[in-house]
Amino acid sequence: MIILGIADSHEAHACILVNGKLVSAIAEERLSRLKTDSSYPRRAINRVIRDSGIKSNQIDLVVFAGKNNLPYLKILREAALFSVADWIKLQDEYWKPKLYLGKKLDEVDRFNLFKEKVKKYSLSDPYYDFIKVDPKSSKSQRVLAFNKFRAQIIEKHLGINAKKVKFLRHEDCHKYYGIYSSPKFYKKSLVFTCEGGGDDSSATVSIFNENNVKELWSSNTVSIGRLYAYTTLVLGMKPNQHEYKVMGLAPYSNKEHGKRSLDFFRTIEKNQGTKIIPKFKFNDLYFHTLSSLRAERFDNIAWGLQEFLEEIIEKWVCNNIKHYKTYNVVFSGGVGQNIKLMRKLMMNPIIKNLWAGPISGDGSLAIGAAWYAAKKFSKDKVKGLSSIYLGSSYSEAQVNQQINNYKFKVGHKIVKNPKTKTIAKWLVSGKIIGRFSGKMEFGQRALGNRSILADPRTINSVTKINNVIKKRDFWMPFTPSILYGYAKKLINNKKNIYSPFMTMAFNTNIKYLEKLPAVIHPSDKTIRPQMLKRKDNQEYYDIIKEFFNLTGIPAVLNTSFNLHGEPIVESPKDALSTFERSDLDVLLFNKIAIVKNKKN
Repeated sequence: MIILGIADSHEAHACILVNGKLVSAIAEERLSRLKTDSSYPRRAINRVIRDSGIKSNQIDLVVFAGKNNLPYLKILREAALFSVADWIKLQDEYWKPKLYLGKKLDEVDRFNLFKEKVKKYSLSDPYYDFIKVDPKSSKSQRVLAFNKFRAQIIEKHLGINAKKVKFLRHEDCHKYYGIYSSPKFYKKSLVFTCEGGGDDSSATVSIFNENNVKELWSSNTVSIGRLYAYTTLVLGMKPNQHEYKVMGLAPYSNKEHGKRSLDFFRTIEKNQGTKIIPKFKFNDLYFHTLSSLRAERFDNIAWGLQEFLEEIIEKWVCNNIKHYKTYNVVFSGGVGQNIKLMRKLMMNPIIKNLWAGPISGDGSLAIGAAWYAAKKFSKDKVKGLSSIYLGSSYSEAQVNQQINNYKFKVGHKIVKNPKTKTIAKWLVSGKIIGRFSGKMEFGQRALGNRSILADPRTINSVTKINNVIKKRDFWMPFTPSILYGYAKKLINNKKNIYSPFMTMAFNTNIKYLEKLPAVIHPSDKTIRPQMLKRKDNQEYYDIIKEFFNLTGIPAVLNTSFNLHGEPIVESPKDALSTFERSDLDVLLFNKIAIVKNKKN
């Protein structure tokens, strides 16, 4: 069976599953060049069909992740289009009147507040036409009408009968993604989801046993995902985009200074046996947090929030483990992207095995939907995540054509077929390299093929990348790609947990604290590695191995190939543009390198 999976929430994307095997997946933002694009992913759908070598009339089933979606919020595309000022306006002019003044407002009013701002983007989105057919009735009727409308869009776009389109529960898609993305498939696991919100819940607990998933508990009152998003806004950053910045900021404070913030967060909700429940009722998380913490410093707030997250989730997970006597844990949903939380769980002795898949939030829902559909509607065996390199690739001829057509404004020289040792020597000499090679990685993390590479041994790498390339917040750490066979030397990992996708943080081996300053969190000295096996990416592995031969360090600094606020590069043209607009020293393609001539 050939299944097309689609997710159209924030971080919209599409994937193709052929007889249980995931063959292609790509995010809409890589093609539209709009960060966290959340429109109907037309470009991504077209691309995965093309890259899979199939035709649309061969698709047996189309599955959307999510069946209770509010159409006007999809048209609004807040995660992609809103500035911090827009998010604050939404609180002041929509949520405050609705929650505090009792005004009867719904999603249409929310849309109308910003429709002029988003109009130029929305007119190209087929969802915008729903405005013309909106039944303007109850919420449930509007949701059903919108699902019918989405199916009709598929029929018009791909020529696939609308009867072949199905809508799957958001939370279930998270579960199946978490389970089948694991490289070590455990026959019995506890599966947790936690996020800002899904179709009907913000947290669930399920048990996976012999290929069956049974939900044990769910709740829509668990607010930790929403709390993290709104606190991100309180700190002047974008919800649904910048939570990772709050997590990176947290270690710069401590219990002495962050206690008051932690005490406040503890008033929001609490553990009760295997559940998380509210402590008391209040009108709104954002305004309640804003007023309660206005006398607290930004880093202390971040510390208190992260400490509360780890505290309440760890107890929730452990209470369920003790109750159900199941010691393998799969964690999915947006909260699962918090690598510090994953480190906390990993270090707990009661947890035997832990897994959080790459981009475990909404950015992987289409894959979860496709796997869920394969289990539910076919006899295909789900083959899981055999590779993360699921995106587009470009031939040598296509790359050369782009280079030949590009009008360079900076001096450069061309190096054909650079040897692996030459590339390693460039890194050793302090050059910063943008690598564009092979199939693009799926997810938020660059894992060697659309990466910026640098020497991890010197803090100068961080300074240069931050100041003239990435322009990241000063407190944010960079990460390493580590040769798998040497990972145990660089990090403390007593449980031998495999982390190939930069989804977990580890404590750094004390012997390497001074040897890897560019890839260790400056405050808490943790490290978030990509553990790389040669079979997964031979060319990239060999570069790191050659660097190891020259330096004795089996790792390189690896960060995503993009400028701050832009999606990761997808095409050679994107790579060339980023190369020219930054202070990258080398742009490395498969068989050609462009080296800037700094003398010009």
